[in-house]
Amino acid sequence: SSGINAEYGVDQKGLLACLESNLHKQGVTGECRKTVKSRMKKEHSNYQLNPALAQACEDDIKSLCGNILSQLARGDIGGGEAAVISCLKDNLSKVSVLCEDQITILLEQEVEDYQLDPLLVKRCTGDIGALCPDKREDEVEGCLRDHISDIKSVDCTKQVIRLVSEAHGDVHLDPLLMRACQEDISYVCPRSDHNKGQIIECLQATAKRDKNALSHTCSSMLKARLTMWSEAFKRAKQYDSALEMADDLYRSIESSNYKHELLAYFFLSLIIIVILSFCGGRWSKPKPASKLY
Repeated sequence: SSGINAEYGVDQKGLLACLESNLHKQGVTGECRKTVKSRMKKEHSNYQLNPALAQACEDDIKSLCGNILSQLARGDIGGGEAAVISCLKDNLSKVSVLCEDQITILLEQEVEDYQLDPLLVKRCTGDIGALCPDKREDEVEGCLRDHISDIKSVDCTKQVIRLVSEAHGDVHLDPLLMRACQEDISYVCPRSDHNKGQIIECLQATAKRDKNALSHTCSSMLKARLTMWSEAFKRAKQYDSALEMADDLYRSIESSNYKHELLAYFFLSLIIIVILSFCGGRWSKPKPASKLY
């Protein structure tokens, strides 16, 4: 403890936050890492164990998640205080700046280790095993986003739509896109707000003005992400809880150079679904019984 304090220049009060930020750095022992991760899992499942978040989000919890607090008080819902954190994530665009900062810290930690996200673990265990069996803890969220069209579970699909929405709002939550476009961001988007979705907006606007302005690596990854957003948009429209997020994705698709092919892909998929549903109904409709004379 004293050695860590001296190395990172923190007092006892900030020790846990320091360890969380430097968890994967050399000098942190395996036993210490295990203990800190255990504590982090509790923080991600119970906002009351995260004083900084509880304080920063106190008013937001009352105004946006009051119904959940009432249900918790009556014992009507399970999951405990994890439901409150989930509520804050779902309302990320509506919370105060201070609260958003604290939620963003949780989201960044969950990108590094999907096991810190209790709802994702609960609802996607089967799909993770089927689609991402060999992925590291810091690769699972990206794997699920990339395979959103292959996910079988409805509950897991909703969670991955949430992941796509979160990464769409903050490029730092999408490590692959961030790495592919890091140099481009420094060059063409130096003034973008790095805590918001302005970096993605800037990259899209740059590509729209000049298709050769971005590096091949960044341009290819951005196009792949637009395809993923289109797929998430298609899946999100099936669920009322995801409609607001779907509108954000639609605006990104609409502003891209590839909007025509992506929207054609989306609407063609909808037409196929409608045709299959219609045909399925006709095939399953029982034939009238023959009259007996």
